[in-house]
Amino acid sequence: MGKVWLKTRYDNVMKMEIPHSPNIAQAMYGFREFGAEMVPYHEIRDIYDDVTRDDIVLDYVDQCTSIFNKFGVEPKIPDYPDQLKTFMGRKVWKDTINSIAADESKWSAGYFVKPTRDKAFTGKIIRNLSDLIGCGSCYEDYEVIVSEPIDIMAEWRCFIIYDRLVDVRPYGSLVRPDYDGFMYHYDGSVLKSMMEAFAEWDERPAACSMDICVTRDGRTLLVEMNDAYALGCYGLPGLLYARLISARWSQLLGRRDALIS
Repeated sequence: MGKVWLKTRYDNVMKMEIPHSPNIAQAMYGFREFGAEMVPYHEIRDIYDDVTRDDIVLDYVDQCTSIFNKFGVEPKIPDYPDQLKTFMGRKVWKDTINSIAADESKWSAGYFVKPTRDKAFTGKIIRNLSDLIGCGSCYEDYEVIVSEPIDIMAEWRCFIIYDRLVDVRPYGSLVRPDYDGFMYHYDGSVLKSMMEAFAEWDERPAACSMDICVTRDGRTLLVEMNDAYALGCYGLPGLLYARLISARWSQLLGRRDALIS
């Protein structure tokens, strides 16, 4: 295994260097247990020239993307692979955020909108003009994925490493103070079918998440797919989180995964 570069910051209260975010901290715990050589840093520009193809960088999406681009790699997986579209339960199409903002029939329709560019803004339901705040500006006409609204009662993040479902974590409670999704549960037989369909996807990532939900009318549906290199842990144990990150970095950079079991 190469080096694991760890983004840190100085904490003025504790008077010490700490991981830059809770996700980076959880990854650090996992890689430390695997005996990785860990090198702290503050800014990606400070280490950019030193990072090799054998290394892993624990940082935010844009910074990790810059490292992949250094080696001629542009990581990208579809939000809705063709093999899994049968589990969506709704229509999905592409538009631009300016087109939606300029058309009342669109911004008042209650569509769910998310950018095609990773993390350009957080996906949300647009019901009125105020919901467009934070979705770019007239100078940033982002391409967006638009979908018909579904009445979601509970959501989960399903973590996948080498075609194996390693954990399923509820996540609505992390962002919704009124969340009561604990009274609902997904249909395990549907999730099993999703995993079987996932395994039929020839270009599937070695590690990713498959977000699922249960609707008010009891359907278990696919919300979206997410790439492991840009994925929060949502409570996933450190050892599994490190394996998730290592699997995807190894696949993208064309090397053997040192943490494969």
